[in-house]
Amino acid sequence: MIMKMHTKKMKIDVLTLAVQGALLAMFAMPVHAADDVNDEVAALKRPTNSVEIGVGNVSHQSAKFGEYSGLNAANVGVIGNFDLRGGSAYNGVADGMRWNINGRDLGTTSRSLGGSLSNQGKWDLSIGYDELRHNITDTYQTPQQGAMGGNVFTLPATFGTVNGNPANMNVPGVTGSSRVLTPIQQAAFHTEKVGTTRKNTSFAAAYIFNEQLSVNFDYNHLNQTGAKLIAGASQSGLTPGSTWRAEAVSVLMNPTNYKTDNFNLALNWLGDSGHLTGAYYGSIFRDGYNSLSWQNSFTNNAASLSTCASGGACTYQANSMSTAPSNEFHQINLTGGYAFSSATKLAGGFSYGRNTQNDSYASALMFGGALPPQASLNGLVVTTHANLKLTNQTTKDLTLSAALKYNDRDNRTASNTYLYQSLNLAPNALTSYTGVNAPYSNRKTQLELAADYRIAKGQNLRVAYEREDIKRGCNNVVGGAQCVASPSSIEDKLALAYRMQATASVKLNAAYNYASRKATFDHNFLSNVGNRASILAGGANSVLNGGDFVGFVAYPYASRTQDMLKAGVNWQASEKLDLGLNGRYTSDKYDAVLGVQDGQNTSINLDATYSYSEESSVAAYASWQNGRRNMRSGANATFAGNGGTANVVPVNTYTNQLTDTSNAIGLNTKHTGLMGGKFELLGDLSYSLDKSRYSTQVPALLTCASTSLANSTLVCGDTPDIKTNVITLKLTGNYQVNKAGKVTLGYLFQQMKSSDFFYNGEAFGFTSGRMMPTGMMSPNYAIHAVAASYTLTF
Repeated sequence: MIMKMHTKKMKIDVLTLAVQGALLAMFAMPVHAADDVNDEVAALKRPTNSVEIGVGNVSHQSAKFGEYSGLNAANVGVIGNFDLRGGSAYNGVADGMRWNINGRDLGTTSRSLGGSLSNQGKWDLSIGYDELRHNITDTYQTPQQGAMGGNVFTLPATFGTVNGNPANMNVPGVTGSSRVLTPIQQAAFHTEKVGTTRKNTSFAAAYIFNEQLSVNFDYNHLNQTGAKLIAGASQSGLTPGSTWRAEAVSVLMNPTNYKTDNFNLALNWLGDSGHLTGAYYGSIFRDGYNSLSWQNSFTNNAASLSTCASGGACTYQANSMSTAPSNEFHQINLTGGYAFSSATKLAGGFSYGRNTQNDSYASALMFGGALPPQASLNGLVVTTHANLKLTNQTTKDLTLSAALKYNDRDNRTASNTYLYQSLNLAPNALTSYTGVNAPYSNRKTQLELAADYRIAKGQNLRVAYEREDIKRGCNNVVGGAQCVASPSSIEDKLALAYRMQATASVKLNAAYNYASRKATFDHNFLSNVGNRASILAGGANSVLNGGDFVGFVAYPYASRTQDMLKAGVNWQASEKLDLGLNGRYTSDKYDAVLGVQDGQNTSINLDATYSYSEESSVAAYASWQNGRRNMRSGANATFAGNGGTANVVPVNTYTNQLTDTSNAIGLNTKHTGLMGGKFELLGDLSYSLDKSRYSTQVPALLTCASTSLANSTLVCGDTPDIKTNVITLKLTGNYQVNKAGKVTLGYLFQQMKSSDFFYNGEAFGFTSGRMMPTGMMSPNYAIHAVAASYTLTF
């Protein structure tokens, strides 16, 4: 049995007691001499109960290793599982009761508990609790004071200000630069183990009125605590003695103080030829906070010295951002189906939902000191979905089907004109600018026609055609502001799939898919960004085409053709040996002057299984995957001929290629029947290597170190590989002490080596001039974990 091992610290007496109890139970179990046939008959009449208790140990702490399993700390812990059930129904009593209580992974942060009670064929009740901890990082450092999960963070009075003026970025001495922190400032940093914990409580009930009518209800309450990392930027401003650095970045612990209640109530009808279900679904989300506050120590002083040296009594600029707004979603659903005959069937569904959000706006400073046009967004999004599928068994060898899907996201939120405050300007009415909110809506219609034909025994062909029609836009935007650059697209898809039983031991499959998307795109689209009151069709402030060079199209909205080919073979070489090989190739080509040009993805998978006895086998696999994405865009306008705005097609361009490569090999084995049939051994060894690389070329530059551009360092060339390789070894042994007792021993070794240059920019001494370092590192670990448990079955 593969177990999750707990790492919560336990007192030695508790651990000792658990081990002694397991060993005592192991050797004290009586040996039953009942006939095997009688045992099998009895098992059909009465339930099987099990209780497992054990201990586990992890050698080193690592948030990445224990990201979801709870094995993030280096210590010993107790683990447990149980499944108990009973009731008079197991004894053949008519209308008898059944009950069950169970627990999984007890002692870990992924534990669960549950119980149920039912009267078979009439009603049932169940309750449950489960918990999951997500360990995000254990290398994050910050000088901000405040507990994880809180929403207010402050700096120590002695921290001192940090000079964020670019001219002083690398000035030696006591400058308080983000790259040259003082000893007092460095000492203020402390490590926080960042993560979130989800606790879910559930209740479900069902009642059967008769053979045709039943009702069921379920409720879930989800409570989430902890935090996730988020970057916050500071506001420019003036206070006595300081000019605060605009857009100074601090990585913060954004609290996840969330509560979500989900309800589902359904009424079900079942007839001789049809079925119908009417249901209500509701989801209510509440955020315990409405803002996240922190202090900024970055100033923008021309002098090389800090405004307030570390060690003194300093004051800082206060900043805040809003957290996730509370909201509600309510939906009614109708699903059903009807069989007109044994050959013709119809199935479909309909749903209508309303999503509302009406949290009050944050401080009026967000609006340049002025009152907003309304106290809250008063947001409303109405979603409508309908689907219908007709299937006909036309002949014994031919099945035809037609399906239609309709999805409409109708954003009915009112559009208003707001005063916004730019981060790079001091907050006041004179520096605010106007903008409008543009409630985005989309509508998607899909039609699919398909035929499945059995050509001959062991040969099947499927042909399918699909058309997808998407409309995008906004409702009644104030002032007639444009909402989207690509208002619509139509995509036609054709799919062919063939399967063949070539011989008694060989199976073949092959498929080809073709898709062609035609999108409309307006390169004169006047983006609703910046100051709405002064948006021009030309000039330095132009936001035509979203501020991109003319010809640039974001790839989700570009016209595209796609080809996909896949094939595979499975060969049962002998009664003992099974081999499999499959591959896949995909090619995308985009119709865009600038933007993503094309992409390819290739994968090959090979697997083999050898059963060298009736009780033992070994399996191996290998996979390789390679993906490439090529894009082209306009180079910096500093180049001669490019012009000073994005309203021209650039004379000079750059190209960028992203390459992803993934390799994996593995070997697993299972040996049973050892030690007189009492012992089985399972082993699993795997290795994976994933790499990503960016390559950028600027033809206008003679070399990547050309001085024709300011700050030209690393303008072009290849980035270091983003790389992760993982080695994993798992060994599990199960020893059947007797019919009721089993001992399980487990060992796990895992090593991860990763490198990502993204983290270089967060290291001490290497940040940008206006970013506070975090010291976070790319995950690397080598960990051993062991576990032992005893399972009692009765």
